[in-house]
Amino acid sequence: MPKFDDAKPDGEEPEESAPSEGDRNRIQKELRKAGTSAGNRWARSEVGSISYTPPDKIRSKPEFIRAGELLIDDRYNRDVKPRWVEEIEGAFNPDQLQFLNVSRRLYRMVQRKSGLQEEQVFDGNLQAANRVELVVISGQHRLAATLRAKGPDFELLCNVYDGLTEDQEAELFALFDEKVRPHQPYQRHRAHVFGKNPEALAIDKVVRETGLQVYTGEQSGSRDGVIYAVSTLYSIRRNSGEDMLRRVLEIHFLAWQENQEGYTSPMLQGTTLMLRRFGSYSMWRDEWLAQALADPAHNPLSIRQRAQGAASGISATSIAQEIARLEHRYYNMGKKGYARLPEWNATPREILAQSDAASARTRTPRKPENGGADAGRIA
Repeated sequence: MPKFDDAKPDGEEPEESAPSEGDRNRIQKELRKAGTSAGNRWARSEVGSISYTPPDKIRSKPEFIRAGELLIDDRYNRDVKPRWVEEIEGAFNPDQLQFLNVSRRLYRMVQRKSGLQEEQVFDGNLQAANRVELVVISGQHRLAATLRAKGPDFELLCNVYDGLTEDQEAELFALFDEKVRPHQPYQRHRAHVFGKNPEALAIDKVVRETGLQVYTGEQSGSRDGVIYAVSTLYSIRRNSGEDMLRRVLEIHFLAWQENQEGYTSPMLQGTTLMLRRFGSYSMWRDEWLAQALADPAHNPLSIRQRAQGAASGISATSIAQEIARLEHRYYNMGKKGYARLPEWNATPREILAQSDAASARTRTPRKPENGGADAGRIA
């Protein structure tokens, strides 16, 4: 497979012309659907709803609680940032602390077939509980600063919730704490997975079934096989569907296995754009793209670097667009006739016409038009 450089070796295909202004506008619309538009921060791809039904009435009340009695559940809470704690401690002002949101968990010995065992109960009977935990949902940095500045006997004003499950706590944490300091996408994802949010669980399931994992801040050592572009996963699923997300990850895994460079945001977005434009073409095959990308000359780092160089020289384009253009070029290498994709700048009408012609010529019925979700996917 020839390499790409300024001195073009014999047999290499010529550079395609840059898109016109009209083509750029059309591509920008496709980019927005692929989750690649500029400024596409988490606020636009936020998890849409909590995973439990909110009550009709407020189920919390204010109480003063000793700082030393409060606990933190780090399974869903964000990691403590020492700098934040030091900032609060350095200018400690009790009037500025506001409410800490706290969940009161009640535990009782319950008779089961296997014998007596301690379980969390939700009947609100505080007197009958044999153990009580006061868990901070939101405000752990204020708690840590208070313990350092005033000690465990200092009483904090808390908004105490009774009857919450651990899942509900995690969902409320994600809702409360986001308003205090914006979460990193991985922090929000971890909280929503713990809270069994359907969207977060669906994304986590797709990633794991592909053989990868979503970064949650807990992985150590090698970064291979871990996807750090968490907000991009949400963006692709929300704008292009779960099947599209699965196809993109499967293609990248077949091409590059666990190479972390294959799962950066521009790489994932570029393949999404490629599939949205050509994935419904009758002769399209996901595995052909994976095979083309698996060529050692097409490693993800070199693709991204080449795309960055191209994007910096063309206005109204993006790295993801240039990655998609390169993937289109690699896909077509060595293919003839209807196995070749239409030209990159072809309009949707032209792509459809060529797809129909390929179907008629090969006697392969064209897939039902559904945004390319099923056509040519990897079995």
